[in-house]
Amino acid sequence: MCVNLKYRKGLESLHAYFATWRDKDWMMIELYQFLNQNEDVVFEFLLKSFSSHYCGESAVYVEGIEFRAIDKEIHGEIGQLKEVQQVLKSNFNMDHVRQLPVNFEEIFKICRNYDEFFWLGEVDEKKLLVLSAKAALYKFSNVKTFTSKPPAQSRFQEVELLPQQVFHLNCTIKSQMLSPDTEYMCYLVFKLSEKCQGLHCPVEVRDVLHKDNNDVEFVYFITPSQLNINGITRVPKQREDGWMEIQVWKFNSTNEFKDDSLSMNMKFTSHEGIMSGLIVYGLEFRPM
Repeated sequence: MCVNLKYRKGLESLHAYFATWRDKDWMMIELYQFLNQNEDVVFEFLLKSFSSHYCGESAVYVEGIEFRAIDKEIHGEIGQLKEVQQVLKSNFNMDHVRQLPVNFEEIFKICRNYDEFFWLGEVDEKKLLVLSAKAALYKFSNVKTFTSKPPAQSRFQEVELLPQQVFHLNCTIKSQMLSPDTEYMCYLVFKLSEKCQGLHCPVEVRDVLHKDNNDVEFVYFITPSQLNINGITRVPKQREDGWMEIQVWKFNSTNEFKDDSLSMNMKFTSHEGIMSGLIVYGLEFRPM
């Protein structure tokens, strides 16, 4: 459960975004990690507030503090685990992708310059599709919630998110643009402006089109501390081309196609303030 506990340890302001259910009544929140070096240690935490959106205004009851041993191999050098952001590296390199010649006008049966919206490549004999930010954002959202600028060295026009609490990734793909019977990962390719706000907290992601998928997931646009990474969160990775990427969808190309097309609508919601300064390059549909 997302609770966004704000607390202090000494002079350091911290966040614990998620709590884990122990049973039907009690939850636990990880506050700190340390290496026991057979010395007396004094812990002093000042608990300040929980998220009113997730927790309401009800009373919060504390049963106690639990010190639990963790796996040293999993967490690495535990003595050095502090609130340090670790930049994860993507293991994918676009330089290994071969561009495929394609007539998008033939696919869509409309005379239009679709090269501004799509790019098709091939990696390991499987198609890789890149959609521009305009193709993924403008279809659903009001154009006034974004600002665009001409591409410098990028293939597509970059789009920057103006202050708002909700945005959608919405697109429709024709079957000819992906390889059949193939598992695909969809990645949001982005970077952050120097004046970005509201993106340090986890952002809720829901699959709007597939109502049977009620599992709520969260994404980070800024790499959090180790304490805030768990099974329902996704963290960004640094790409070799200077952009960041984060996984937002996973699907099988054959199972998801209906009437020769595939539609996607992912809703991103911030419950901890307004988001701004997210610069979107596009969506990358990558074969697994």
